[in-house]
Amino acid sequence: MYIFAYLIQFKPNYYKTMKKLIYLFLFAFVTSIAFVGCDDEDDSSSPFKTVMLGAQDNETIDGFYSINLDKTYTLDEAASDKANIDLLCYYDAAKNLMTLASPGANLDGVFTGTNDPEAWNVADTTFFHQVDASLLTVAQFDLLIADSELIEPLFDTENAKRKAKELSVNDIYAFQTEDSKIGLFKVVSVTAGNDGFVEFTYILKE
Repeated sequence: MYIFAYLIQFKPNYYKTMKKLIYLFLFAFVTSIAFVGCDDEDDSSSPFKTVMLGAQDNETIDGFYSINLDKTYTLDEAASDKANIDLLCYYDAAKNLMTLASPGANLDGVFTGTNDPEAWNVADTTFFHQVDASLLTVAQFDLLIADSELIEPLFDTENAKRKAKELSVNDIYAFQTEDSKIGLFKVVSVTAGNDGFVEFTYILKE
């Protein structure tokens, strides 16, 4: 109001100045809305989640994961929340190489100590089935949405396994958790070794 009063009293070209001010205010308003809109476009709107899990001797990257909670755990932490553990990572140089499995898989000799999943009284099982590239390409995976009708049929119940073995970049697997959640994951990166890790992106069928 003080600015407008000043313009009326001292500026002969008041209306022209006012027009410029209005344009300036409108531009600032539209720009602020655009910035807010950009801030809202974060990963929370994406149906994909990316997870990194460390193998059994990795001391810096957690090796267990809860899909329901979207949370990673160390072995000791996972042993205190057994009912929520859906996935784990380990490396088997002699046979399976980098592997994703679950506490209910045959893990004899993989982990040691009192918290070895082989001794858990609750051990959920997640099943896996590798998806052939002729059925779903990496490009098609990247375009999926959570309610896509493509996801569920790719899980082959009859041929599903308790382990996703010999993981390599761009491998795609369908999976089903103990509580019947079905999804797909794509391998993003793999570092071999007992202290290695696997990074993957997954999507759940809604």
